[in-house]
Amino acid sequence: MKNYMPPIEIFSKNSYSPYEFKKSLWLRSPRLIIFTIVFLISAAIGLTYIYSRPAIYRSSATLLTSAMTAIDRESSVADIQHVAIQKQILLGHELIVETLSRLKALITNESDPVQQLTVADIRKLLNVEPVAETNLVEILAEGTDPEFLPRLINTWTEVYLDARAAEVKKLTDNTSRIIEDELKGLTEEINSARAELETFRKNNDISSTGRNENEALARLKGLNDSLNTASEEEVKAKAQLDAIKSAISRNQAVVPDYEQGSLQDLEKRLQELREQLAEFDKKFTRDYLNKQPALKFVPEQIKKLEAEINKKHVYGKSIVLTDAENKYAAAKQTVIAIRAQLDAHKKLAAEFTSKFAEHETLKTDLEGLEKLYRDTQERLVQIETSHKEKYPQVTVINQAYVSRDPVRPNYSRDAAIAIAGSLLLGLFSVWIFEYLTRKPEELQSPVTLSGIHMYNPSSEMLNYSQTAPKPLEQKKNNALKSPLYRELSTSQLKTILKASNLKTKQFISLLLSGLSIDEATYLKADQINMEKGTITLTGPVPRIITINHLLKSLFEQSGGHPAWNADNPNSSEDLAASLLCAAIDSGLSNPMEITAEAIRHSYIAYLVRQGLRLSDLDLIVGYLAPFAISTYSAYSTPEQGRAIDDIELLHPALIDIA
Repeated sequence: MKNYMPPIEIFSKNSYSPYEFKKSLWLRSPRLIIFTIVFLISAAIGLTYIYSRPAIYRSSATLLTSAMTAIDRESSVADIQHVAIQKQILLGHELIVETLSRLKALITNESDPVQQLTVADIRKLLNVEPVAETNLVEILAEGTDPEFLPRLINTWTEVYLDARAAEVKKLTDNTSRIIEDELKGLTEEINSARAELETFRKNNDISSTGRNENEALARLKGLNDSLNTASEEEVKAKAQLDAIKSAISRNQAVVPDYEQGSLQDLEKRLQELREQLAEFDKKFTRDYLNKQPALKFVPEQIKKLEAEINKKHVYGKSIVLTDAENKYAAAKQTVIAIRAQLDAHKKLAAEFTSKFAEHETLKTDLEGLEKLYRDTQERLVQIETSHKEKYPQVTVINQAYVSRDPVRPNYSRDAAIAIAGSLLLGLFSVWIFEYLTRKPEELQSPVTLSGIHMYNPSSEMLNYSQTAPKPLEQKKNNALKSPLYRELSTSQLKTILKASNLKTKQFISLLLSGLSIDEATYLKADQINMEKGTITLTGPVPRIITINHLLKSLFEQSGGHPAWNADNPNSSEDLAASLLCAAIDSGLSNPMEITAEAIRHSYIAYLVRQGLRLSDLDLIVGYLAPFAISTYSAYSTPEQGRAIDDIELLHPALIDIA
């Protein structure tokens, strides 16, 4: 069976189309009127102020306030203090007065605006900005006349350079005169120091500037050298004497050097005879040897040689020991004599050392004066040859030129800011208007009949909104995020139902019977049992809803199924538009707040106000998020919660609807 889709007739035959009707409502909206008036007035004032401001131009020149570094030398470190001083000089009163005087002198026309300028006016136009970490300064002029600014800066620069050159010349002359006076005083002091040094040398017998070249210190040095030599000889003589005594104690042969040759000859002959005797002993006996005249002399000769060698040993020991003792005594006596002379000469040497130190002090003072004199002379030569009066230490890097682009104000940026501010002010004015003109909804006291709350309709003014209708929102698991929707009274719901067509009445009745928005939107014919009068719902909370008398009558008019196509993806927007039209036609205030969420919220609040247990709420209206359930606790009665069978499920708005 085809779904029955009755036409929606909201407008009369001679009325505009829906689009033209909404457009006319939007154009006549007081919000648009207030926004337009405030926006236009604010934008006009802002743009008038912005474009009434004169354009400010800037001209500049760059100066280097010290001499440029030579190409073969490293750049000098920036002198921040010097740059700061030059800034103060540039902005000085005398410099500005002279600049204004030169500018006026170049103009013969008395009506020229420059003739009317004062020092204060010029001072406001000029500024000096040092370039960080350099000796550069940028001189600036800002004003409304782009042709006058570079002329002002160039004149200002010329005045500064002339003043700088005059100052350098004056300082050079003064410095040269001071240095010449210093040289005269130094010459006199040097001559006096030289005469004093020469007199001191003659009085103290200082013949040479070398310390050790003078007689007293040379004699002292000679005695010290002699004492060192004598001490070495004494040590050597003592060591030789000790060595001889040690050899004698060990019975070693000690003879003079001149006896060494003869003693060695005797010892050699003795050794030969002993070897010959040993050969004879191997062949003959001693008795045989004594009987032979040619052989018996060998032992006798050996005895003679041994006696002679012993005699030389005894003589040599005596001679060598005596000679060593004499040498040691002589060396020791030499040391004693030299030390005595050195002790006697030390006093004279000490006095000379003191005098020589004083001489060195006078000599150092003279050398210091001579060095200072040379440095002063070199300084004077540098000042006289550098010609600083012709080449002052200021260089113009960039001359001022005419700039055609203003530096401020930025008309485009400021105009954009003014437009944006006007938009915000218009929106804020609309919000203030809505806040001040909002009226609370007047509700009559309810009349309770058998647990059903009935409300009398209140008079409400029509207030159409220019915004487009908001489609039904698809909520996850049919959960109501928050009960902060408008709660509709029974009389208001009846008024909407009376102004609705068949499709909208079915949709509202389903929402007031416990169906969620998605369940009502996508309800199909196979879920409706007209014979049993029930609706079977599946999903997160499966349940069976009883069809009330009004809803059953509405379904019978459309053939036992909803008046919309549940398979149509645009069903949600279609139902939202139909509900908005019914709200507008009903004449209730703020029709944009009458949404499917508000109707569902009104039915849930109706159930909770009767004292229904919150834990049983999902058995009637389907799944609700825990947060939504907790927010509905504010509607609960203070008594103990009631079961489903103890409350009235039929909403009063569904009773007696023609």
